[in-house]
Amino acid sequence: MPLSPFFLNGSPSEQRLVQDLVNEHLQLFGQDILYLPRKIVNENTVIREVTASKFDDSFRLEAYLVNTDGFGTPADVLSKFGGKDQDEITLVVSKERYDDFITPFIDLFPEGERANAVSPQEGDLIYLPLDNGLFEIKYIERKVPFYQVNDLFMYEFRCEIFEPEDEVIDLPDGLTDKNGEDIEESQITEGQVITLQMEKDTTENAVAYVSLATTFTGVKSVQRVPMFDGGNYKGTPTVTVHKPTRGNQATGTVTIAEGGIDGITLTSGGSNYLSVPSVSFTPPNLTTSSQIKFGNNSLHHTAITDVIGANFAFTNNVDSRDSGNGRLSLSFWLYPTKFDPAVNGGTVMWTDRFKIYYRETGNIVFASGSGSIENTTQLNLNAWNFIRVEQYNTDATISVNGTASNSLNTANPIMFFAGDQLNLGADTAGAGFIPSQTASWEGFMDHITLNLTGDNATSSNSATQVPSSETSQETDVVTSTSASFIRKLDNEQPTVICTTNAAREVSALTVTYEGWGYTSVPIMTIEQPDLGTQATAVAIMTSRSGVSNQSVDRILLINPGFGYTTPPQVVFTGGSPVSTAIATAVISEAVLGPIGITTGGNGYNFTPTVGITSVYIQQSNETEPLLMNAQAEAVVSTAGTVVQIRYSNAGAGYTNTAAAVAIGSVTSNSFGEYQRDEIVKGVSTGTSAYVASWNTVDQILQVSVPTGDFAVGEVIVGAASSYRVLSITSDVDGEREFAQNDTFETEANDLLDFSERNPFGEF
Repeated sequence: MPLSPFFLNGSPSEQRLVQDLVNEHLQLFGQDILYLPRKIVNENTVIREVTASKFDDSFRLEAYLVNTDGFGTPADVLSKFGGKDQDEITLVVSKERYDDFITPFIDLFPEGERANAVSPQEGDLIYLPLDNGLFEIKYIERKVPFYQVNDLFMYEFRCEIFEPEDEVIDLPDGLTDKNGEDIEESQITEGQVITLQMEKDTTENAVAYVSLATTFTGVKSVQRVPMFDGGNYKGTPTVTVHKPTRGNQATGTVTIAEGGIDGITLTSGGSNYLSVPSVSFTPPNLTTSSQIKFGNNSLHHTAITDVIGANFAFTNNVDSRDSGNGRLSLSFWLYPTKFDPAVNGGTVMWTDRFKIYYRETGNIVFASGSGSIENTTQLNLNAWNFIRVEQYNTDATISVNGTASNSLNTANPIMFFAGDQLNLGADTAGAGFIPSQTASWEGFMDHITLNLTGDNATSSNSATQVPSSETSQETDVVTSTSASFIRKLDNEQPTVICTTNAAREVSALTVTYEGWGYTSVPIMTIEQPDLGTQATAVAIMTSRSGVSNQSVDRILLINPGFGYTTPPQVVFTGGSPVSTAIATAVISEAVLGPIGITTGGNGYNFTPTVGITSVYIQQSNETEPLLMNAQAEAVVSTAGTVVQIRYSNAGAGYTNTAAAVAIGSVTSNSFGEYQRDEIVKGVSTGTSAYVASWNTVDQILQVSVPTGDFAVGEVIVGAASSYRVLSITSDVDGEREFAQNDTFETEANDLLDFSERNPFGEF
């Protein structure tokens, strides 16, 4: 009988309703899972067996867990290969949800990685967060329920616990399998074969150098640290050798004259100066800023502070009568604070050949030989005035603030000869000049400049030029020649050189520059003696008979230091002592300094001997010789290089000639043949693995079942072999020719006799 036309069985609207109900049910009562599609890495071309695969993509999907009473599974079994987990689950997923959210992405996989992108495949993986485990799809029921309303709405996955082999598995960040492992972008090592390109181990001998700790006579360093009591320690204590003590500081006294240092007297040479000390002084006195024209100071002059001395001595002849020399220009800044009618003004400066002074009215006068000239432009009191004297042959002028006087014609022009001194202040004798002006000026002076130009005439143009800076004054305004003499009158500290003797004392103080600007005696400070260098050491521990803990066996010196005058104290800290160790330091002269490593070498799997050039040959009857040969021990890193050399005895009596350090040679560690199935181990990483094959000619080593990762550059040792890793290749195919099934079965037969019907029951 035909179907009723009143019921539309299998209409699109009914099918849509059923699909929506399925989706809603799964979202309400299901579990979130991760679907990991299998990708083919390598496939057998004959029977198309997948020999290697990977799971490096995952898709979140909801699924209904059909199991209600636990995992549907036979009991877990114990076989000759160990315990086997046989958990099984059944999951239901929406066909529409799979097609919409997984199929489009799988369809984008490169050709050959996926056999079918339309529907799920047996061999795909399910990650179940509920159990934190990976399950493999063993069977997919695609027609359940069987064509309800004429369509299929779900997949039923029947899964078993996944047993990984060679697969690459990448779970999303933060997720792990039930063993707590996330093998992201890495290789599960069961059955994996790793190919190692080996090479013969290259070696290099270490090289070191050493020099004397100090060359000073009487300066001592720590030679050795003998033990009195090793103590009782749970750990290794820290060894501290006290710093050397500082010597006595040298002292001296200072006298001044004309604003600078006149003399120095050494009152004490101090002691233990390992290097030449520096000398410093308190800074000169400063004037107020309004009384400084240029720089940081000016000369403050009173009636009793006349300046006559070497600070103003000329070193070159300056003779403006010589047509080859040309015009002479002498300029300075003057700040008068007093015009005294009682003394007819005051003398500003003079030599044996000229004088410059000002009258009580403020007019300034230049006198030379038998003549003089006066500028009627009055000086400004308590203010800066620029004075310039120009002279050529018998002509001379004097200008004040850019206004020049009339020319002076004299038979004895301005001249400066080498050794002449420019004196500031009163000329008590008058020097034969007319008029005889003996009083001193009072006020401030700044920046005295002497220019000798190539033009052969005085210039009215230059007289109008008032400098705005030091540079503009020091360069002649007409011919742009640089000044031949400059006295800035700035505060300047003196310079003193120390000399030390063989006894390490300051023996002399030599003044190389007197300084300027001192109105009172400065304080001189001679640098303190050097503190020297603190010795450093380490403790070497050893077990002691009848004691469960350790004692200090010996002390090795890293740096003997220098600058010791008395044996330093040796202190032990840390190490949780039951009783503290006791040691003292022995100091001596001509001790060797710390040993530097030029080349650490490589390939040292042993501690090499260290030989140091002998300073003498000890006689049999010597018990405590004044000379002693140095002895040292090397420290080798895990990488096989020498990283440090320590002294057990830094020696004594070595000369300035540096001793030679010889480090024991290292030979190649490459030898022998690897044997199949033997266990080899990496020296650096500690990784072990089984030997699958060894090619002697090409030096290619294949290993399986590694416990970790080997490192390029490390040495892999076997029972009678050793070579260094040049490169590493991981064989994803997992070649089965290296499987160890027979080995496992043989080992298992020694544990259980599976020829019995019930090996776990009673006899």
